[in-house]
Amino acid sequence: MEGDGVLATSRDQTKISEQAYQYLRSLILARELGPGEVFTERKLAEQISASRTPLRAAINRLVGEGLVSRLSNGTIVIRQVAVEELMEILVIRRLLEGEAAAQAAYRSTPGSVDDMLRKSVAVLQNPGIEFDDFWDYDDRFHYFIADASGKPLLAQYIRNLRDKARMCHLVRMEQNFEQQAREHIAVLEAVGQNQPDEARQAMTMHIDRVRERFRRWLFAE
Repeated sequence: MEGDGVLATSRDQTKISEQAYQYLRSLILARELGPGEVFTERKLAEQISASRTPLRAAINRLVGEGLVSRLSNGTIVIRQVAVEELMEILVIRRLLEGEAAAQAAYRSTPGSVDDMLRKSVAVLQNPGIEFDDFWDYDDRFHYFIADASGKPLLAQYIRNLRDKARMCHLVRMEQNFEQQAREHIAVLEAVGQNQPDEARQAMTMHIDRVRERFRRWLFAE
């Protein structure tokens, strides 16, 4: 029937739009499309073999997430997250991730944090871990707590803020992975012991220290 064909076309466009969104987002977060880089819908449509209608929907999602901006002439530009915006992101993360840790502690069951705790101890015992490997572990820790909260919307907000923060260009990085692992362990132990107040405090303290470290990285002479 004609109606079925319209629905099928709509589903196809939604699928293509989602694929385009995931593809562009991965390029941005991997910095294969760097801050300040510009492109057009037409050029992107040619590159990924997609029509411009689902591609426009994908770009609009990225605009909403603050990863790209659309200029008045229709050109798309990859955003550069300013230092001031990064500091604001950390203020918001402090609130959201503190609550996520508390909610995770309410829901924790015996053994639920053991695997993440082992990963954190491994980092603690290997302070010379490569930077990229540490960031992969750091993502896993924060996403673990976010997902363990049992609040999907809260977890998504946390993921989006972390992704956006990655777009701040950092040229100096302080390699104190052992201390960060200790802070993570404090959060995990409170979560595993069903101590929501302690878990919230440990996470907010961790984010505060992250902010302090960023300040040293960014403003060191």
